[in-house]
Formats: sequence, C-alpha cells, structure tokens
Amino acid sequence: MKYLKSLVFLLFLLLYVNSCDEGNEVIYENNAKLTWTGEYDVDGCGFFIEIDSVVYKPENENIIPPAFKVSETLNVTVQYIDLLYDIEYSCGDLPEPKKSKAIKLTSLDLKGDLP
Repeated sequence: MKYLKSLVFLLFLLLYVNSCDEGNEVIYENNAKLTWTGEYDVDGCGFFIEIDSVVYKPENENIIPPAFKVSETLNVTVQYIDLLYDIEYSCGDLPEPKKSKAIKLTSLDLKGDLP
C-alpha cells in the first residue's frame, strides 16, 4: 500500500511539473499588426498587437522603440510568449481599468518602412 501511495504521489508531481511548462514557449508571428493609441499621460492606452484577429496588450511594451509611436497601424513580425492571462490597464477617462489578453514580447521587427 505504501508503494501505491508513493507511485500516485510521483504521478501527480510529474503531471504538475509538465503543466507548468505550458505557455512558456516563444511563438513566432510574421503577420502581426502594431497599433499605438497614445501616451498614458494624455489619455492614450499605449501599444496593442493584433494577431489572427485577437488583440493583445504587451506586458513589456516599454521595449518597443519610440519610433514606432505613429498613428498608422504597422505590420510587424513578433516573437512573444502568451502569458495565458488578462492584463489590466488604465487609460483615458475610463472609471474602471480595462482588460486584454497579455503577452510578453521577446522580439519585434518592422516589416517595411515607417510612415
């Protein structure tokens, strides 16, 4: 009986360790769209990235170069980690924070020239 309890414990431990790796892989996307909505100080909401019609908020948007702060949507190639949770952000005159799916950027490259 003691052997069975140890085996069940090891099995649960193995399943737990394997489930921790989910969401940590770096994903490459060649057809992403980067949108700049303005500085937070003047009622903007910073950067958003659209991938396959899903809008994400980069958790580390401060790594995006200032030259990308343009009014036009930019076509970019990104490498990111899907954080598998929503991120809250406050901007504009909204009484409550908004939520969006969160990603962590590992790389961002412009496809083409800046306008």
